[in-house]
Amino acid sequence: MHIEKVNYQKTFNLGNYTYEKIGVEVCLHNGESADKALDIAKGLVEEYHKKNLDRHSIVIDAEIEPIVIEPRQNPKSLTERTKEFIEICKTKEELKAWELMSKNNTELLECYNNKLKSFNNATNE
Repeated sequence: MHIEKVNYQKTFNLGNYTYEKIGVEVCLHNGESADKALDIAKGLVEEYHKKNLDRHSIVIDAEIEPIVIEPRQNPKSLTERTKEFIEICKTKEELKAWELMSKNNTELLECYNNKLKSFNNATNE
């Protein structure tokens, strides 16, 4: 068997979901080692990537703009908002949806039980 060409390719992750595929094809003369040619091809690909990595990072960094995240939620605490949801329940079935969340919070549990009592009192009257 006689190998005439050696091809080496590698895909590099540049970050930000971008990739770069670099490859090189080396032609061999009679008597040259394919292993050595592959080592040389790999070295060329790695060297080219390192040389261009700075250029890519500058371009990528230049495209990134700072993101300002503004709170869109109500500034009330989760407990306060949950209490409001419990208070506006119109049926026991609606209220039942808040039972699990209320079990681990004494303040919510009190609100839940009071609302449940109001349904029970309304039923008894």
